[in-house]
Amino acid sequence: MRIPAGLQWKALSGRTIRAALREGDLPFGFAAPMIFFLCFYVPLRRSMEAGGLDYAQYLLPVIVLQGMFFTAMSAGDRAARDTFSGMGTRLRSMPVRPWLPMAARMSANLVRAVAALAGTLVIGHVFGFQFHDFAGAVGFLLLALAFAAAVVVGADTLGVATGKPEIGASALLAPQLLLIMMSTGFVPAEAFPGWIQPFVRDQPVSQAAAALRGLADGEFPTAVAIAAVWCGGLIVLFAALSVLVERRRP
Repeated sequence: MRIPAGLQWKALSGRTIRAALREGDLPFGFAAPMIFFLCFYVPLRRSMEAGGLDYAQYLLPVIVLQGMFFTAMSAGDRAARDTFSGMGTRLRSMPVRPWLPMAARMSANLVRAVAALAGTLVIGHVFGFQFHDFAGAVGFLLLALAFAAAVVVGADTLGVATGKPEIGASALLAPQLLLIMMSTGFVPAEAFPGWIQPFVRDQPVSQAAAALRGLADGEFPTAVAIAAVWCGGLIVLFAALSVLVERRRP
């Protein structure tokens, strides 16, 4: 008798979540944003607030996005390890629906993303970050998780395609560092040299950070729509690549 898809999904998701707890990935996902927040807030707060800027309110969105990038790196590592160990091959030889392994990994990655988001909001609240209305708070959380979905699907696809954790981690580290550091997440675009300001303003991390700031303040700036388009487009692109990778696997 074929096991229902719901039970298969539950078993595979539970396996990944238990591994994340056992290996310390979930606790690290919760604690890491707190460390990153303090590393940037403590040295930069005085200079940024000299101009009247509430730096906790300004900084927290990019820490959220950084947490989602680290969730993606964890997702890529997990997918690569499953491929390398032959787990994917074994599942394809069993009566498991083709879409279930990735769906289970996405569920576990969502738990990791929520842990990162919770850790960020806890440390932000301690230093004065706040939401100004309920609708903005809901939009903030949804956009953060949409960004997580976009980068996680891409990282998962890369992990499955390479099957080598060390390659996946290296390939993901450089782009996320570039996008995070060359963004308006830590300082305004005007703090960068003029020749690079257009890139800094318009790249997806800057747009997402601006959107999250606006939502936290109870506003819905144009950046919200731009960030949503970025997230939706990346999800569609990476999902299509994931299907292609799965079809080409032996």
